[in-house]
Amino acid sequence: MDKQSIFFTVLVAVIATVLMQMAIQFLAKKQKIQPNSNEQGLPLSLTIWNISLLIPFFLYLKTAILILENTIEILISPKCPENAFLGVIQRIAIYIGFTFLFTFLAYYLIGIILKINLGKRIDSIEIDNNNYGYFLIKGVLMIFISFVLLDTFEHLLNWFAPIIETPFYH
Repeated sequence: MDKQSIFFTVLVAVIATVLMQMAIQFLAKKQKIQPNSNEQGLPLSLTIWNISLLIPFFLYLKTAILILENTIEILISPKCPENAFLGVIQRIAIYIGFTFLFTFLAYYLIGIILKINLGKRIDSIEIDNNNYGYFLIKGVLMIFISFVLLDTFEHLLNWFAPIIETPFYH
């Protein structure tokens, strides 16, 4: 393992986590999800809602970082004809972009499934009522659907991995 690939993967993991926290804050503002100001600490339902978004994200991020690490190793090798820095930045953007895409795809897919099964429920009202059972169901379903989509996600990321041409000698 090269020091450059370790540096890039750690940097990508930290930046992606910060970006996910910002995306969760944006989603919370969009859906008007705010903790009650009269309570001590955060409501349990809000914590479960945050965790139910972070766990699938980290599942996808783990897969993306494993593939990214191999990609960086290939791109920084002297046998690769591509510009290494540009290729690494391009693959990082693609892999992290698909990580966010699949995380929010799972979130909205679970929202549709729960709307069909449980009726129309608004997350902000459920958090105000501290309905943590609803968010436990939603979180567990998100984790399960993330495991289901994980193989598809991995194959999709492998399409963007660089190809190594190895000559075969007789």
